[in-house]
Amino acid sequence: MKKILLGTSIEDGKLYLTKHSWDCGWYWGFGYIGNANLHTHFDGTFLNGENIWKSPKELFKSTAITDKLWWELKDLFVQAYALKKVAEVYHYGGHCTITENTKAILSTEKEAIINADLEIILNKIWEVASSIEDIE
Repeated sequence: MKKILLGTSIEDGKLYLTKHSWDCGWYWGFGYIGNANLHTHFDGTFLNGENIWKSPKELFKSTAITDKLWWELKDLFVQAYALKKVAEVYHYGGHCTITENTKAILSTEKEAIINADLEIILNKIWEVASSIEDIE
């Protein structure tokens, strides 16, 4: 698995972003961050709660991420998670129940279109994140 060092966390040591992958033949796995002792997700760590408005210098003891790059990455991840949810709706319908009512808009065609758009965003995330290594 390809990984990019985001920085050294105040609590958790070095944190790496893992490259996205096409999983189970229908969805993109992405946003995985961590190290040998930690596995978490970008959205839960950086897009929710108290960390949402913090700069990279507030989140990491050391990092090569600039403020501009950080906000670009966060914006791209917001787009990616939104598209992932839409693809799930077209794939499953509901998540609490799977009935004819909750499957009202299932569409493999629309799911494929959304996943293609999501791939574009994920590739852009990887491109932007890859520039972190150039900074170090």
